[in-house]
Amino acid sequence: MSWRARLQCGKRVALQVSKSQPDSAREGVHDAAYLRPTTAVYWLSVALIVAGLFVTKLLPCVDYPQHLALSEIARRLSIPNSPERDAYQLNYLTYNGLFHIVVARLATWMPIELAGRLVVALSIGGLAAAVEALVRVLRRPPEHALLFLPILFSFSLGWGFVNYVLGTAIAAWTLVFVAAAASRPRWGPIVGVAVMGLACAVAHVLAMLILCIAAATLGLEVAWRANPPRGRWWTRAGQTVVRAAVAVGPLLIACAYCIYVFQRQYVWDPGMYRDPTMEGSVPPLWEKLAFFSAFATDLYTDWTDQFVLWASIVIMGLATFQRWRHRHDEKLGSTRTDVPIVTPFLVLFAAYLATPIVIIGTHLVFPRLGQWAIFGAILAIPRWTASSESRAHAWMRVVGLAAGVNTLAHCLLYSWETFDASAVIDDLPPGQAASAVIWEPGTWAFRNETLAHLAGYYAARKHGQWAFAFARYLSVPVRFKPGSQPAWPARGWEFAPSDYDARCKYARAFPLVIVKAPAELPRDASGEVAVRRLVFHGDWSTVRLMSHHGRYWAFDTQGLPEDGVL
Repeated sequence: MSWRARLQCGKRVALQVSKSQPDSAREGVHDAAYLRPTTAVYWLSVALIVAGLFVTKLLPCVDYPQHLALSEIARRLSIPNSPERDAYQLNYLTYNGLFHIVVARLATWMPIELAGRLVVALSIGGLAAAVEALVRVLRRPPEHALLFLPILFSFSLGWGFVNYVLGTAIAAWTLVFVAAAASRPRWGPIVGVAVMGLACAVAHVLAMLILCIAAATLGLEVAWRANPPRGRWWTRAGQTVVRAAVAVGPLLIACAYCIYVFQRQYVWDPGMYRDPTMEGSVPPLWEKLAFFSAFATDLYTDWTDQFVLWASIVIMGLATFQRWRHRHDEKLGSTRTDVPIVTPFLVLFAAYLATPIVIIGTHLVFPRLGQWAIFGAILAIPRWTASSESRAHAWMRVVGLAAGVNTLAHCLLYSWETFDASAVIDDLPPGQAASAVIWEPGTWAFRNETLAHLAGYYAARKHGQWAFAFARYLSVPVRFKPGSQPAWPARGWEFAPSDYDARCKYARAFPLVIVKAPAELPRDASGEVAVRRLVFHGDWSTVRLMSHHGRYWAFDTQGLPEDGVL
């Protein structure tokens, strides 16, 4: 027999043995055959998603410019005798400010926009690394981590909730330590839970709340499985509770910190923790289920992000159905990768269904839990049977890679769409005060109002002031000093450009005006008069043109009278 015939015969025998043996015997073959390409595809997809953050001049995240501008103020407040000290103050005792603190420190070594972009990229990369690490610690099939990638660039990041996004990455890593401590109590993971938990509490209180829920459920289930079933069941239950308490207990330090911060901030402004018009509002359950992908991602105008996410969900459903269908064909639960971790998914998905959209004055709450539901699902889905394993792994790699390519492609399109907006900001003089009047704040690439806070980019890049600054909120570390905030307008134009009144007191505090004109107006110089009349009405001939690129214009309104509607 030739060497080629012997090789083919050996392959056939190995395949037959692999299919006929239980999963425990196939495990080494599985790891050798699939782990390396799976890891390569996983990190290639993550790299594509992260690369999307570096191909644009402006990030496609709604609130991000506000947080970047606050970080720049925090950096300037560290400079002795800086003029910002007259209007702003720093409050490090917060549970919504780790992003600002870290970016402000990094900005002493690099440009502020690079620092902010880097922290967002580290948040995404850190979350991806935590998912892979948790899958490995829990001895689940590594391919399942690929199914999380469609939700890596999540609803929360699309809306620019960067403190929460950073807190989510920290929370995920904390769960890795919780799993390690619950399976085998050691000082290293226990200290890691305490330190990472406290960092999560400083980053964002909602991320900390979710961490507590996820850690409790994960710790209990891992501890239960780690205790061998000997003796009476209540003995095992007691040992499980003790082991889980040792793993999760260090989070009490972070919880105490959050309670203390809440007590301090509640005294400052009790009304900040309640929205009388929307508190507790929630869509019906059928909408939460039917439009899960829209609530969980809500990114691209063409909905491709939702298509990729549904592909991931379908694969999860097929894995569960296929394993149930063949439940008598193989000995389930006999291997280290055949025991799904189901409790975190059940609790986190129930939290998604039960949580309102506004709670304790915080908006857009339950959509943020969609990412956590998928996080729990990748731990809960069973391993595929031998006959379907190879094909299923190929599907997972395709889904993971599609998520990376899709994100990068949309970021490239967004870069082309917003290049003119960045160019206008570059043309403006530094150190002044700017407002933005934006028609159509969404783009072809990203459907959310990613340009609504365009003035924040001016403040960060040009070291100036900006309208509708988040410094008015007491929960962030950079806040206005009492009496230093300009008089609030009767009708804000942040999300309603037609309400802009150049003569109101608030507008007079921000004489630089960045405009994104409606699409129907000419984009060349011939459209200038139409843009002036649309924005400034009777003062159209008085304001001075500062810059123009495509649909984006900038005007100086210095000298206009202050007799408009307050």
